[in-house]
Amino acid sequence: MTARRFVTVLATLLAAPALGACGSPAPSSPAQRSEPAAAVRADTREARPVSRRDATTVRNVPSAFPLPPGSHVTDLSDRRSGASFTLTAPDPEAVLSFYRSQLPRAFTIVADRSSPDGATSLAFHDPDGWAGTIFATERRVTVAVKRA
Repeated sequence: MTARRFVTVLATLLAAPALGACGSPAPSSPAQRSEPAAAVRADTREARPVSRRDATTVRNVPSAFPLPPGSHVTDLSDRRSGASFTLTAPDPEAVLSFYRSQLPRAFTIVADRSSPDGATSLAFHDPDGWAGTIFATERRVTVAVKRA
């Protein structure tokens, strides 16, 4: 009797196409995800451009946009018009230093501002119409890049 109930419950759960493993609606496409992303780690030896082919990383950014070595990406929102995400590693000072040295290779930094509370923001754009902002606090860095 118990086995029959178990099979009935299992069959019911598997028959519901809109339910994921935990009973929540599955995202209809990777571009519509807006949840904490799986940890994404960049090559620890050198900067690498964000791969558009790697389904576990940020895809809708310019091909020349790099991630700092040792990056840990969370809170990913990756849409056709651009992407936003949080970097919780490396530390914010290392991320700012990385972007100050790497962005000028393909982008123009149009603003580099620090506020009295310790927050820092970098604004940048490229000739192909991409624009973005990097906002750093003492604990994390938020990156937003979109096609202008």
